[in-house]
Amino acid sequence: AAAPVPSVLRGFSAPVRLVRDGGGEDDAALSFLAAHDTDGFNRWEAGQRLLSGLIFQELRGEDTASTLAATCAAFGRTLAMGEDDPSIKAYALTLPAESSLLESMDVMDPVGVRRARGTIKGLLARTFQEEIRAGYDRLTEAAAGQEFAVDSAAIGRRRLRNVFLDYVCALRDTEEEQLAAAQVATAHYDGATCMTDKVAALAALSNMDGAAAPARDAAMQRYYDEADGDALVLNKWFSVQAASSLPDVLERVQKLRDHPDFTLKNPNRCRSLVGAFVGNAAAFHAEGGEGYAFLGGLLRELDG
Repeated sequence: AAAPVPSVLRGFSAPVRLVRDGGGEDDAALSFLAAHDTDGFNRWEAGQRLLSGLIFQELRGEDTASTLAATCAAFGRTLAMGEDDPSIKAYALTLPAESSLLESMDVMDPVGVRRARGTIKGLLARTFQEEIRAGYDRLTEAAAGQEFAVDSAAIGRRRLRNVFLDYVCALRDTEEEQLAAAQVATAHYDGATCMTDKVAALAALSNMDGAAAPARDAAMQRYYDEADGDALVLNKWFSVQAASSLPDVLERVQKLRDHPDFTLKNPNRCRSLVGAFVGNAAAFHAEGGEGYAFLGGLLRELDG
């Protein structure tokens, strides 16, 4: 019989970081917990540790075969599970945030983390392309014609659908895929019944270039027009663009700095653009130092 796999700290209301005796991770145990644990937090935590280990292996140029196999096994089982609790499923399928990954590094490498995380995201999106798209289409069809609701089940379904959207739009290696991703994200925007779905679509489009660039620009202009001067809605518009993973994001932020609706005199508007860009670690900490120079200039202007 196989050795039991412990699920410790079940039911805790606050996170506890455990370090395995001897260091390293037991990929097989984490894969089992990520797929089968009945404690929602422990299930999510196991998946995050498994995914983090895989991303760091990719970052260091190590052999990822064993951990990738364990990750795919857990990811696939999670995709196949029911949707009685769609929020748990959504969280379980979501990769660790760049900020969380950076926090666990002795010497932070924002650019490397973004590259490695993007590689793993693309691998999962490619490996489970059919299952992810089927899940997205199923939730999209179920949502059609339904009235907007704010109960936990409806919120969970929107969260899961937006996670699926993120993976669907991650496949943009060819011009055909770029156009397909833009089409899905645009349709998601068109059918949005709340700001959550609209911003999810806009965020997906904000990272697109190549053949998808016209759809991206059209969505940005449409969102701006629909905002009709609403301050909170426009703050989202600035933030989404400043958080983009496009290689020329700093140039875009500099142009937005001169936008008629931007002002350093409004703290929330300043935070929506400048704060979002500073939080975009790979762009802000780019090796050339342009991000630091941009922020330094703004600080001197504020102090002037």
